[in-house]
Amino acid sequence: MEKISASPSGFFIQRVLLAFVLCSIGVLLAMFSFAANPPNGMRGISGSSTVRSLSVDNHAVPFKGNTAALAASMPLNPIGPRWSIVPSPNSGSPGTNHLFATTCASATDCWVVGYSDIGNGYSTLIEQWNGSAWKIVSSPNNSGNNILYGVTCTSTLDCWAVGTYFDDDLFQRTLIEHWNGNVWNIVSSPNRGLSSPPIDVLVAVACISASDCWAAGSNDDTNGVGQTLIERWDGTSWTIVDSPDSSGSNSFQAVTCASPSQPEECWAVGLTVTDLGRAQTLIEEWDGSAWSIVSSPNTGVYDDLLGVTCASQADCWAVGFYSGVTNDQTLIEHWNGSLWAIVSSPNTSTMQNNYLNAVACASASDCWAVGYYANGNFVFQTLTEQWDGNLWTIVSSPNPSGAQDSELYGITCASLAQCWAAGYYASGGPPQTLVETWQAAVMFQ
Repeated sequence: MEKISASPSGFFIQRVLLAFVLCSIGVLLAMFSFAANPPNGMRGISGSSTVRSLSVDNHAVPFKGNTAALAASMPLNPIGPRWSIVPSPNSGSPGTNHLFATTCASATDCWVVGYSDIGNGYSTLIEQWNGSAWKIVSSPNNSGNNILYGVTCTSTLDCWAVGTYFDDDLFQRTLIEHWNGNVWNIVSSPNRGLSSPPIDVLVAVACISASDCWAAGSNDDTNGVGQTLIERWDGTSWTIVDSPDSSGSNSFQAVTCASPSQPEECWAVGLTVTDLGRAQTLIEEWDGSAWSIVSSPNTGVYDDLLGVTCASQADCWAVGFYSGVTNDQTLIEHWNGSLWAIVSSPNTSTMQNNYLNAVACASASDCWAVGYYANGNFVFQTLTEQWDGNLWTIVSSPNPSGAQDSELYGITCASLAQCWAAGYYASGGPPQTLVETWQAAVMFQ
């Protein structure tokens, strides 16, 4: 069984940056220099993978409710497939806990990553699904603040998580951790370190095999201009691989590959911010020998891609948002093997802000995108959309009772009967983890 996952959004990066400042970091430039103040001011505190954080195993068996449950010899769900909230732990009380990405190695072995803050700085937060419950798994930290944005697995014995941390000099450095089936360990990762102080961030990771992985993000150069950052795992070490930049400030927010049988095609998506503060979509392709920019369409003056996944070499999706006439609206683009084109995607209202942070496909006719929207009372609520092979539609997704801020950043499908979405919510106190599942059979009541 192959897996799919997706990355965090650019919005959460802005929220985390603000929190870093308030957490007495002292000196912090924008985590991504592309994060010029976006229009409409409704992006809140929210970014990869999802990042970013996309597993490249994009061919899980499609599931279709009770039919799939019967085929899998699972108990029927009398009320049909639905999204429901699953209890997930938090570190400390009443500490801040955010989840940004999720992936599955199997139906009984899934992961979510993010960070927690119980008053003494940001620490990595990793949780594992063991088939019956989510539990916090110990994860290492460097000195200073640490945060994980993306995660992927090639097997139950081989997973990667990526992010960033602040070293003793308050320099922001790449952070990569590896799961060997027993423990998470920090693995050395390179930095460009051209600015002062240097800012190097990884927000998404994807693996073709245990000896071929990609991590994507950005760094700031000496002029404070964001540059794309791509690193590759060759089975022995992580090294920086050249990636082109458009004129302006550039960053990646998600990465994926078509399939293990097609290692010559991988994709990284994000945005380019111009000198005028406008943003345009950025899509780059790995053709087996080099990364190159591929033309991608835009709708508004500020277009941002936050998630990407592929169902096959000629069937990929990228999601994000654009600035509409009055509000931010969802943006979905599709690769048909020849070009990227915008595909119509729904919004709760043209008068409400809508964002998609991550995307995953179980088959060519069964894809999911998750994010959030702001209702008329400026309360953030989860937003989930599904592709049925013909069109995207909004599917009802729950929010914790009384939550004033519920946001989803990662999406993955582990089997024909089970998908996961991860993020966080707040109900008058510090943000807490939020995990939801789509199920074809009864798992939770």
